[in-house]
Amino acid sequence: MSKVILCTSKTADTPFTFLNTKVEIYTYEELCFYIFNNTVLISKSVLSDKLFNFIRDELGMEELADKLMGLMNKTAYAQDLLIEILNAGDYYTPEEIKTYAAAWQKYRKLSPLQRAKLKADGYLAYRRYIKAATLYDEILDDIGDDEDVTFLGNVYHNRAVAAANNMDLDDAKKFFLKAYEYNNNMESLKGYFYIVATREDTSTLREEIRVRGLDDKYFEEIMAEIGDSKADVQEMTIFAMLQRAVYNRLNKDMTDYDKRMDIILAQLKDEFREQSI
Repeated sequence: MSKVILCTSKTADTPFTFLNTKVEIYTYEELCFYIFNNTVLISKSVLSDKLFNFIRDELGMEELADKLMGLMNKTAYAQDLLIEILNAGDYYTPEEIKTYAAAWQKYRKLSPLQRAKLKADGYLAYRRYIKAATLYDEILDDIGDDEDVTFLGNVYHNRAVAAANNMDLDDAKKFFLKAYEYNNNMESLKGYFYIVATREDTSTLREEIRVRGLDDKYFEEIMAEIGDSKADVQEMTIFAMLQRAVYNRLNKDMTDYDKRMDIILAQLKDEFREQSI
């Protein structure tokens, strides 16, 4: 659930940018909101003079900046410094901060693979698809035979989403099907059908659905779900745009199909430039 950011503190003239997500921060409240929801993406290297100077000079919070600099070499965990930032104002209540701290105590107890997946998921949410794909691949390379199959399936599913948004459709198809084999989640199988639909005609899609033990009613549901998307194409993820383009092509609406594919390819070029830095 999102939270309305009511800013009562000073607004920076020059924002602080979290480079890995490209998010710009202008106020203390925005900084708190970002920290609360993105700690897995904040490494201790981010907690540097650049951030402390931003807090001091742009936000006018000299006392907090001095305290953070003093704590920098005294704690091994970035989260300890982040809690200090949250405690410096009243954007979050003491109870909310206590819940936040408890959640990150649990996070530290997760396995390295579980923590890595949370980080990859964070990049996926910010549409940093190349970075997310790289992290998921590292998880799959390191995963053991004794890993929980549902966890493994979910990694494959998210890897497929990253691939689809990068238009690596062959990989996306393979990963969605692999995900379903492990997690038995219909969302993974649905993703597989979407990718099949980008490459094949309606009759082939229908046959693929039958091969997987589903009836024609499910085929109609898939087609309706793709067609029901009403969002402005510019505001959709690439995968969602792709789903909509599939619907256009299967219904012989090649004008809209070409339009959407042009937008997808243009957006991919822009995102690739950003993610290759």
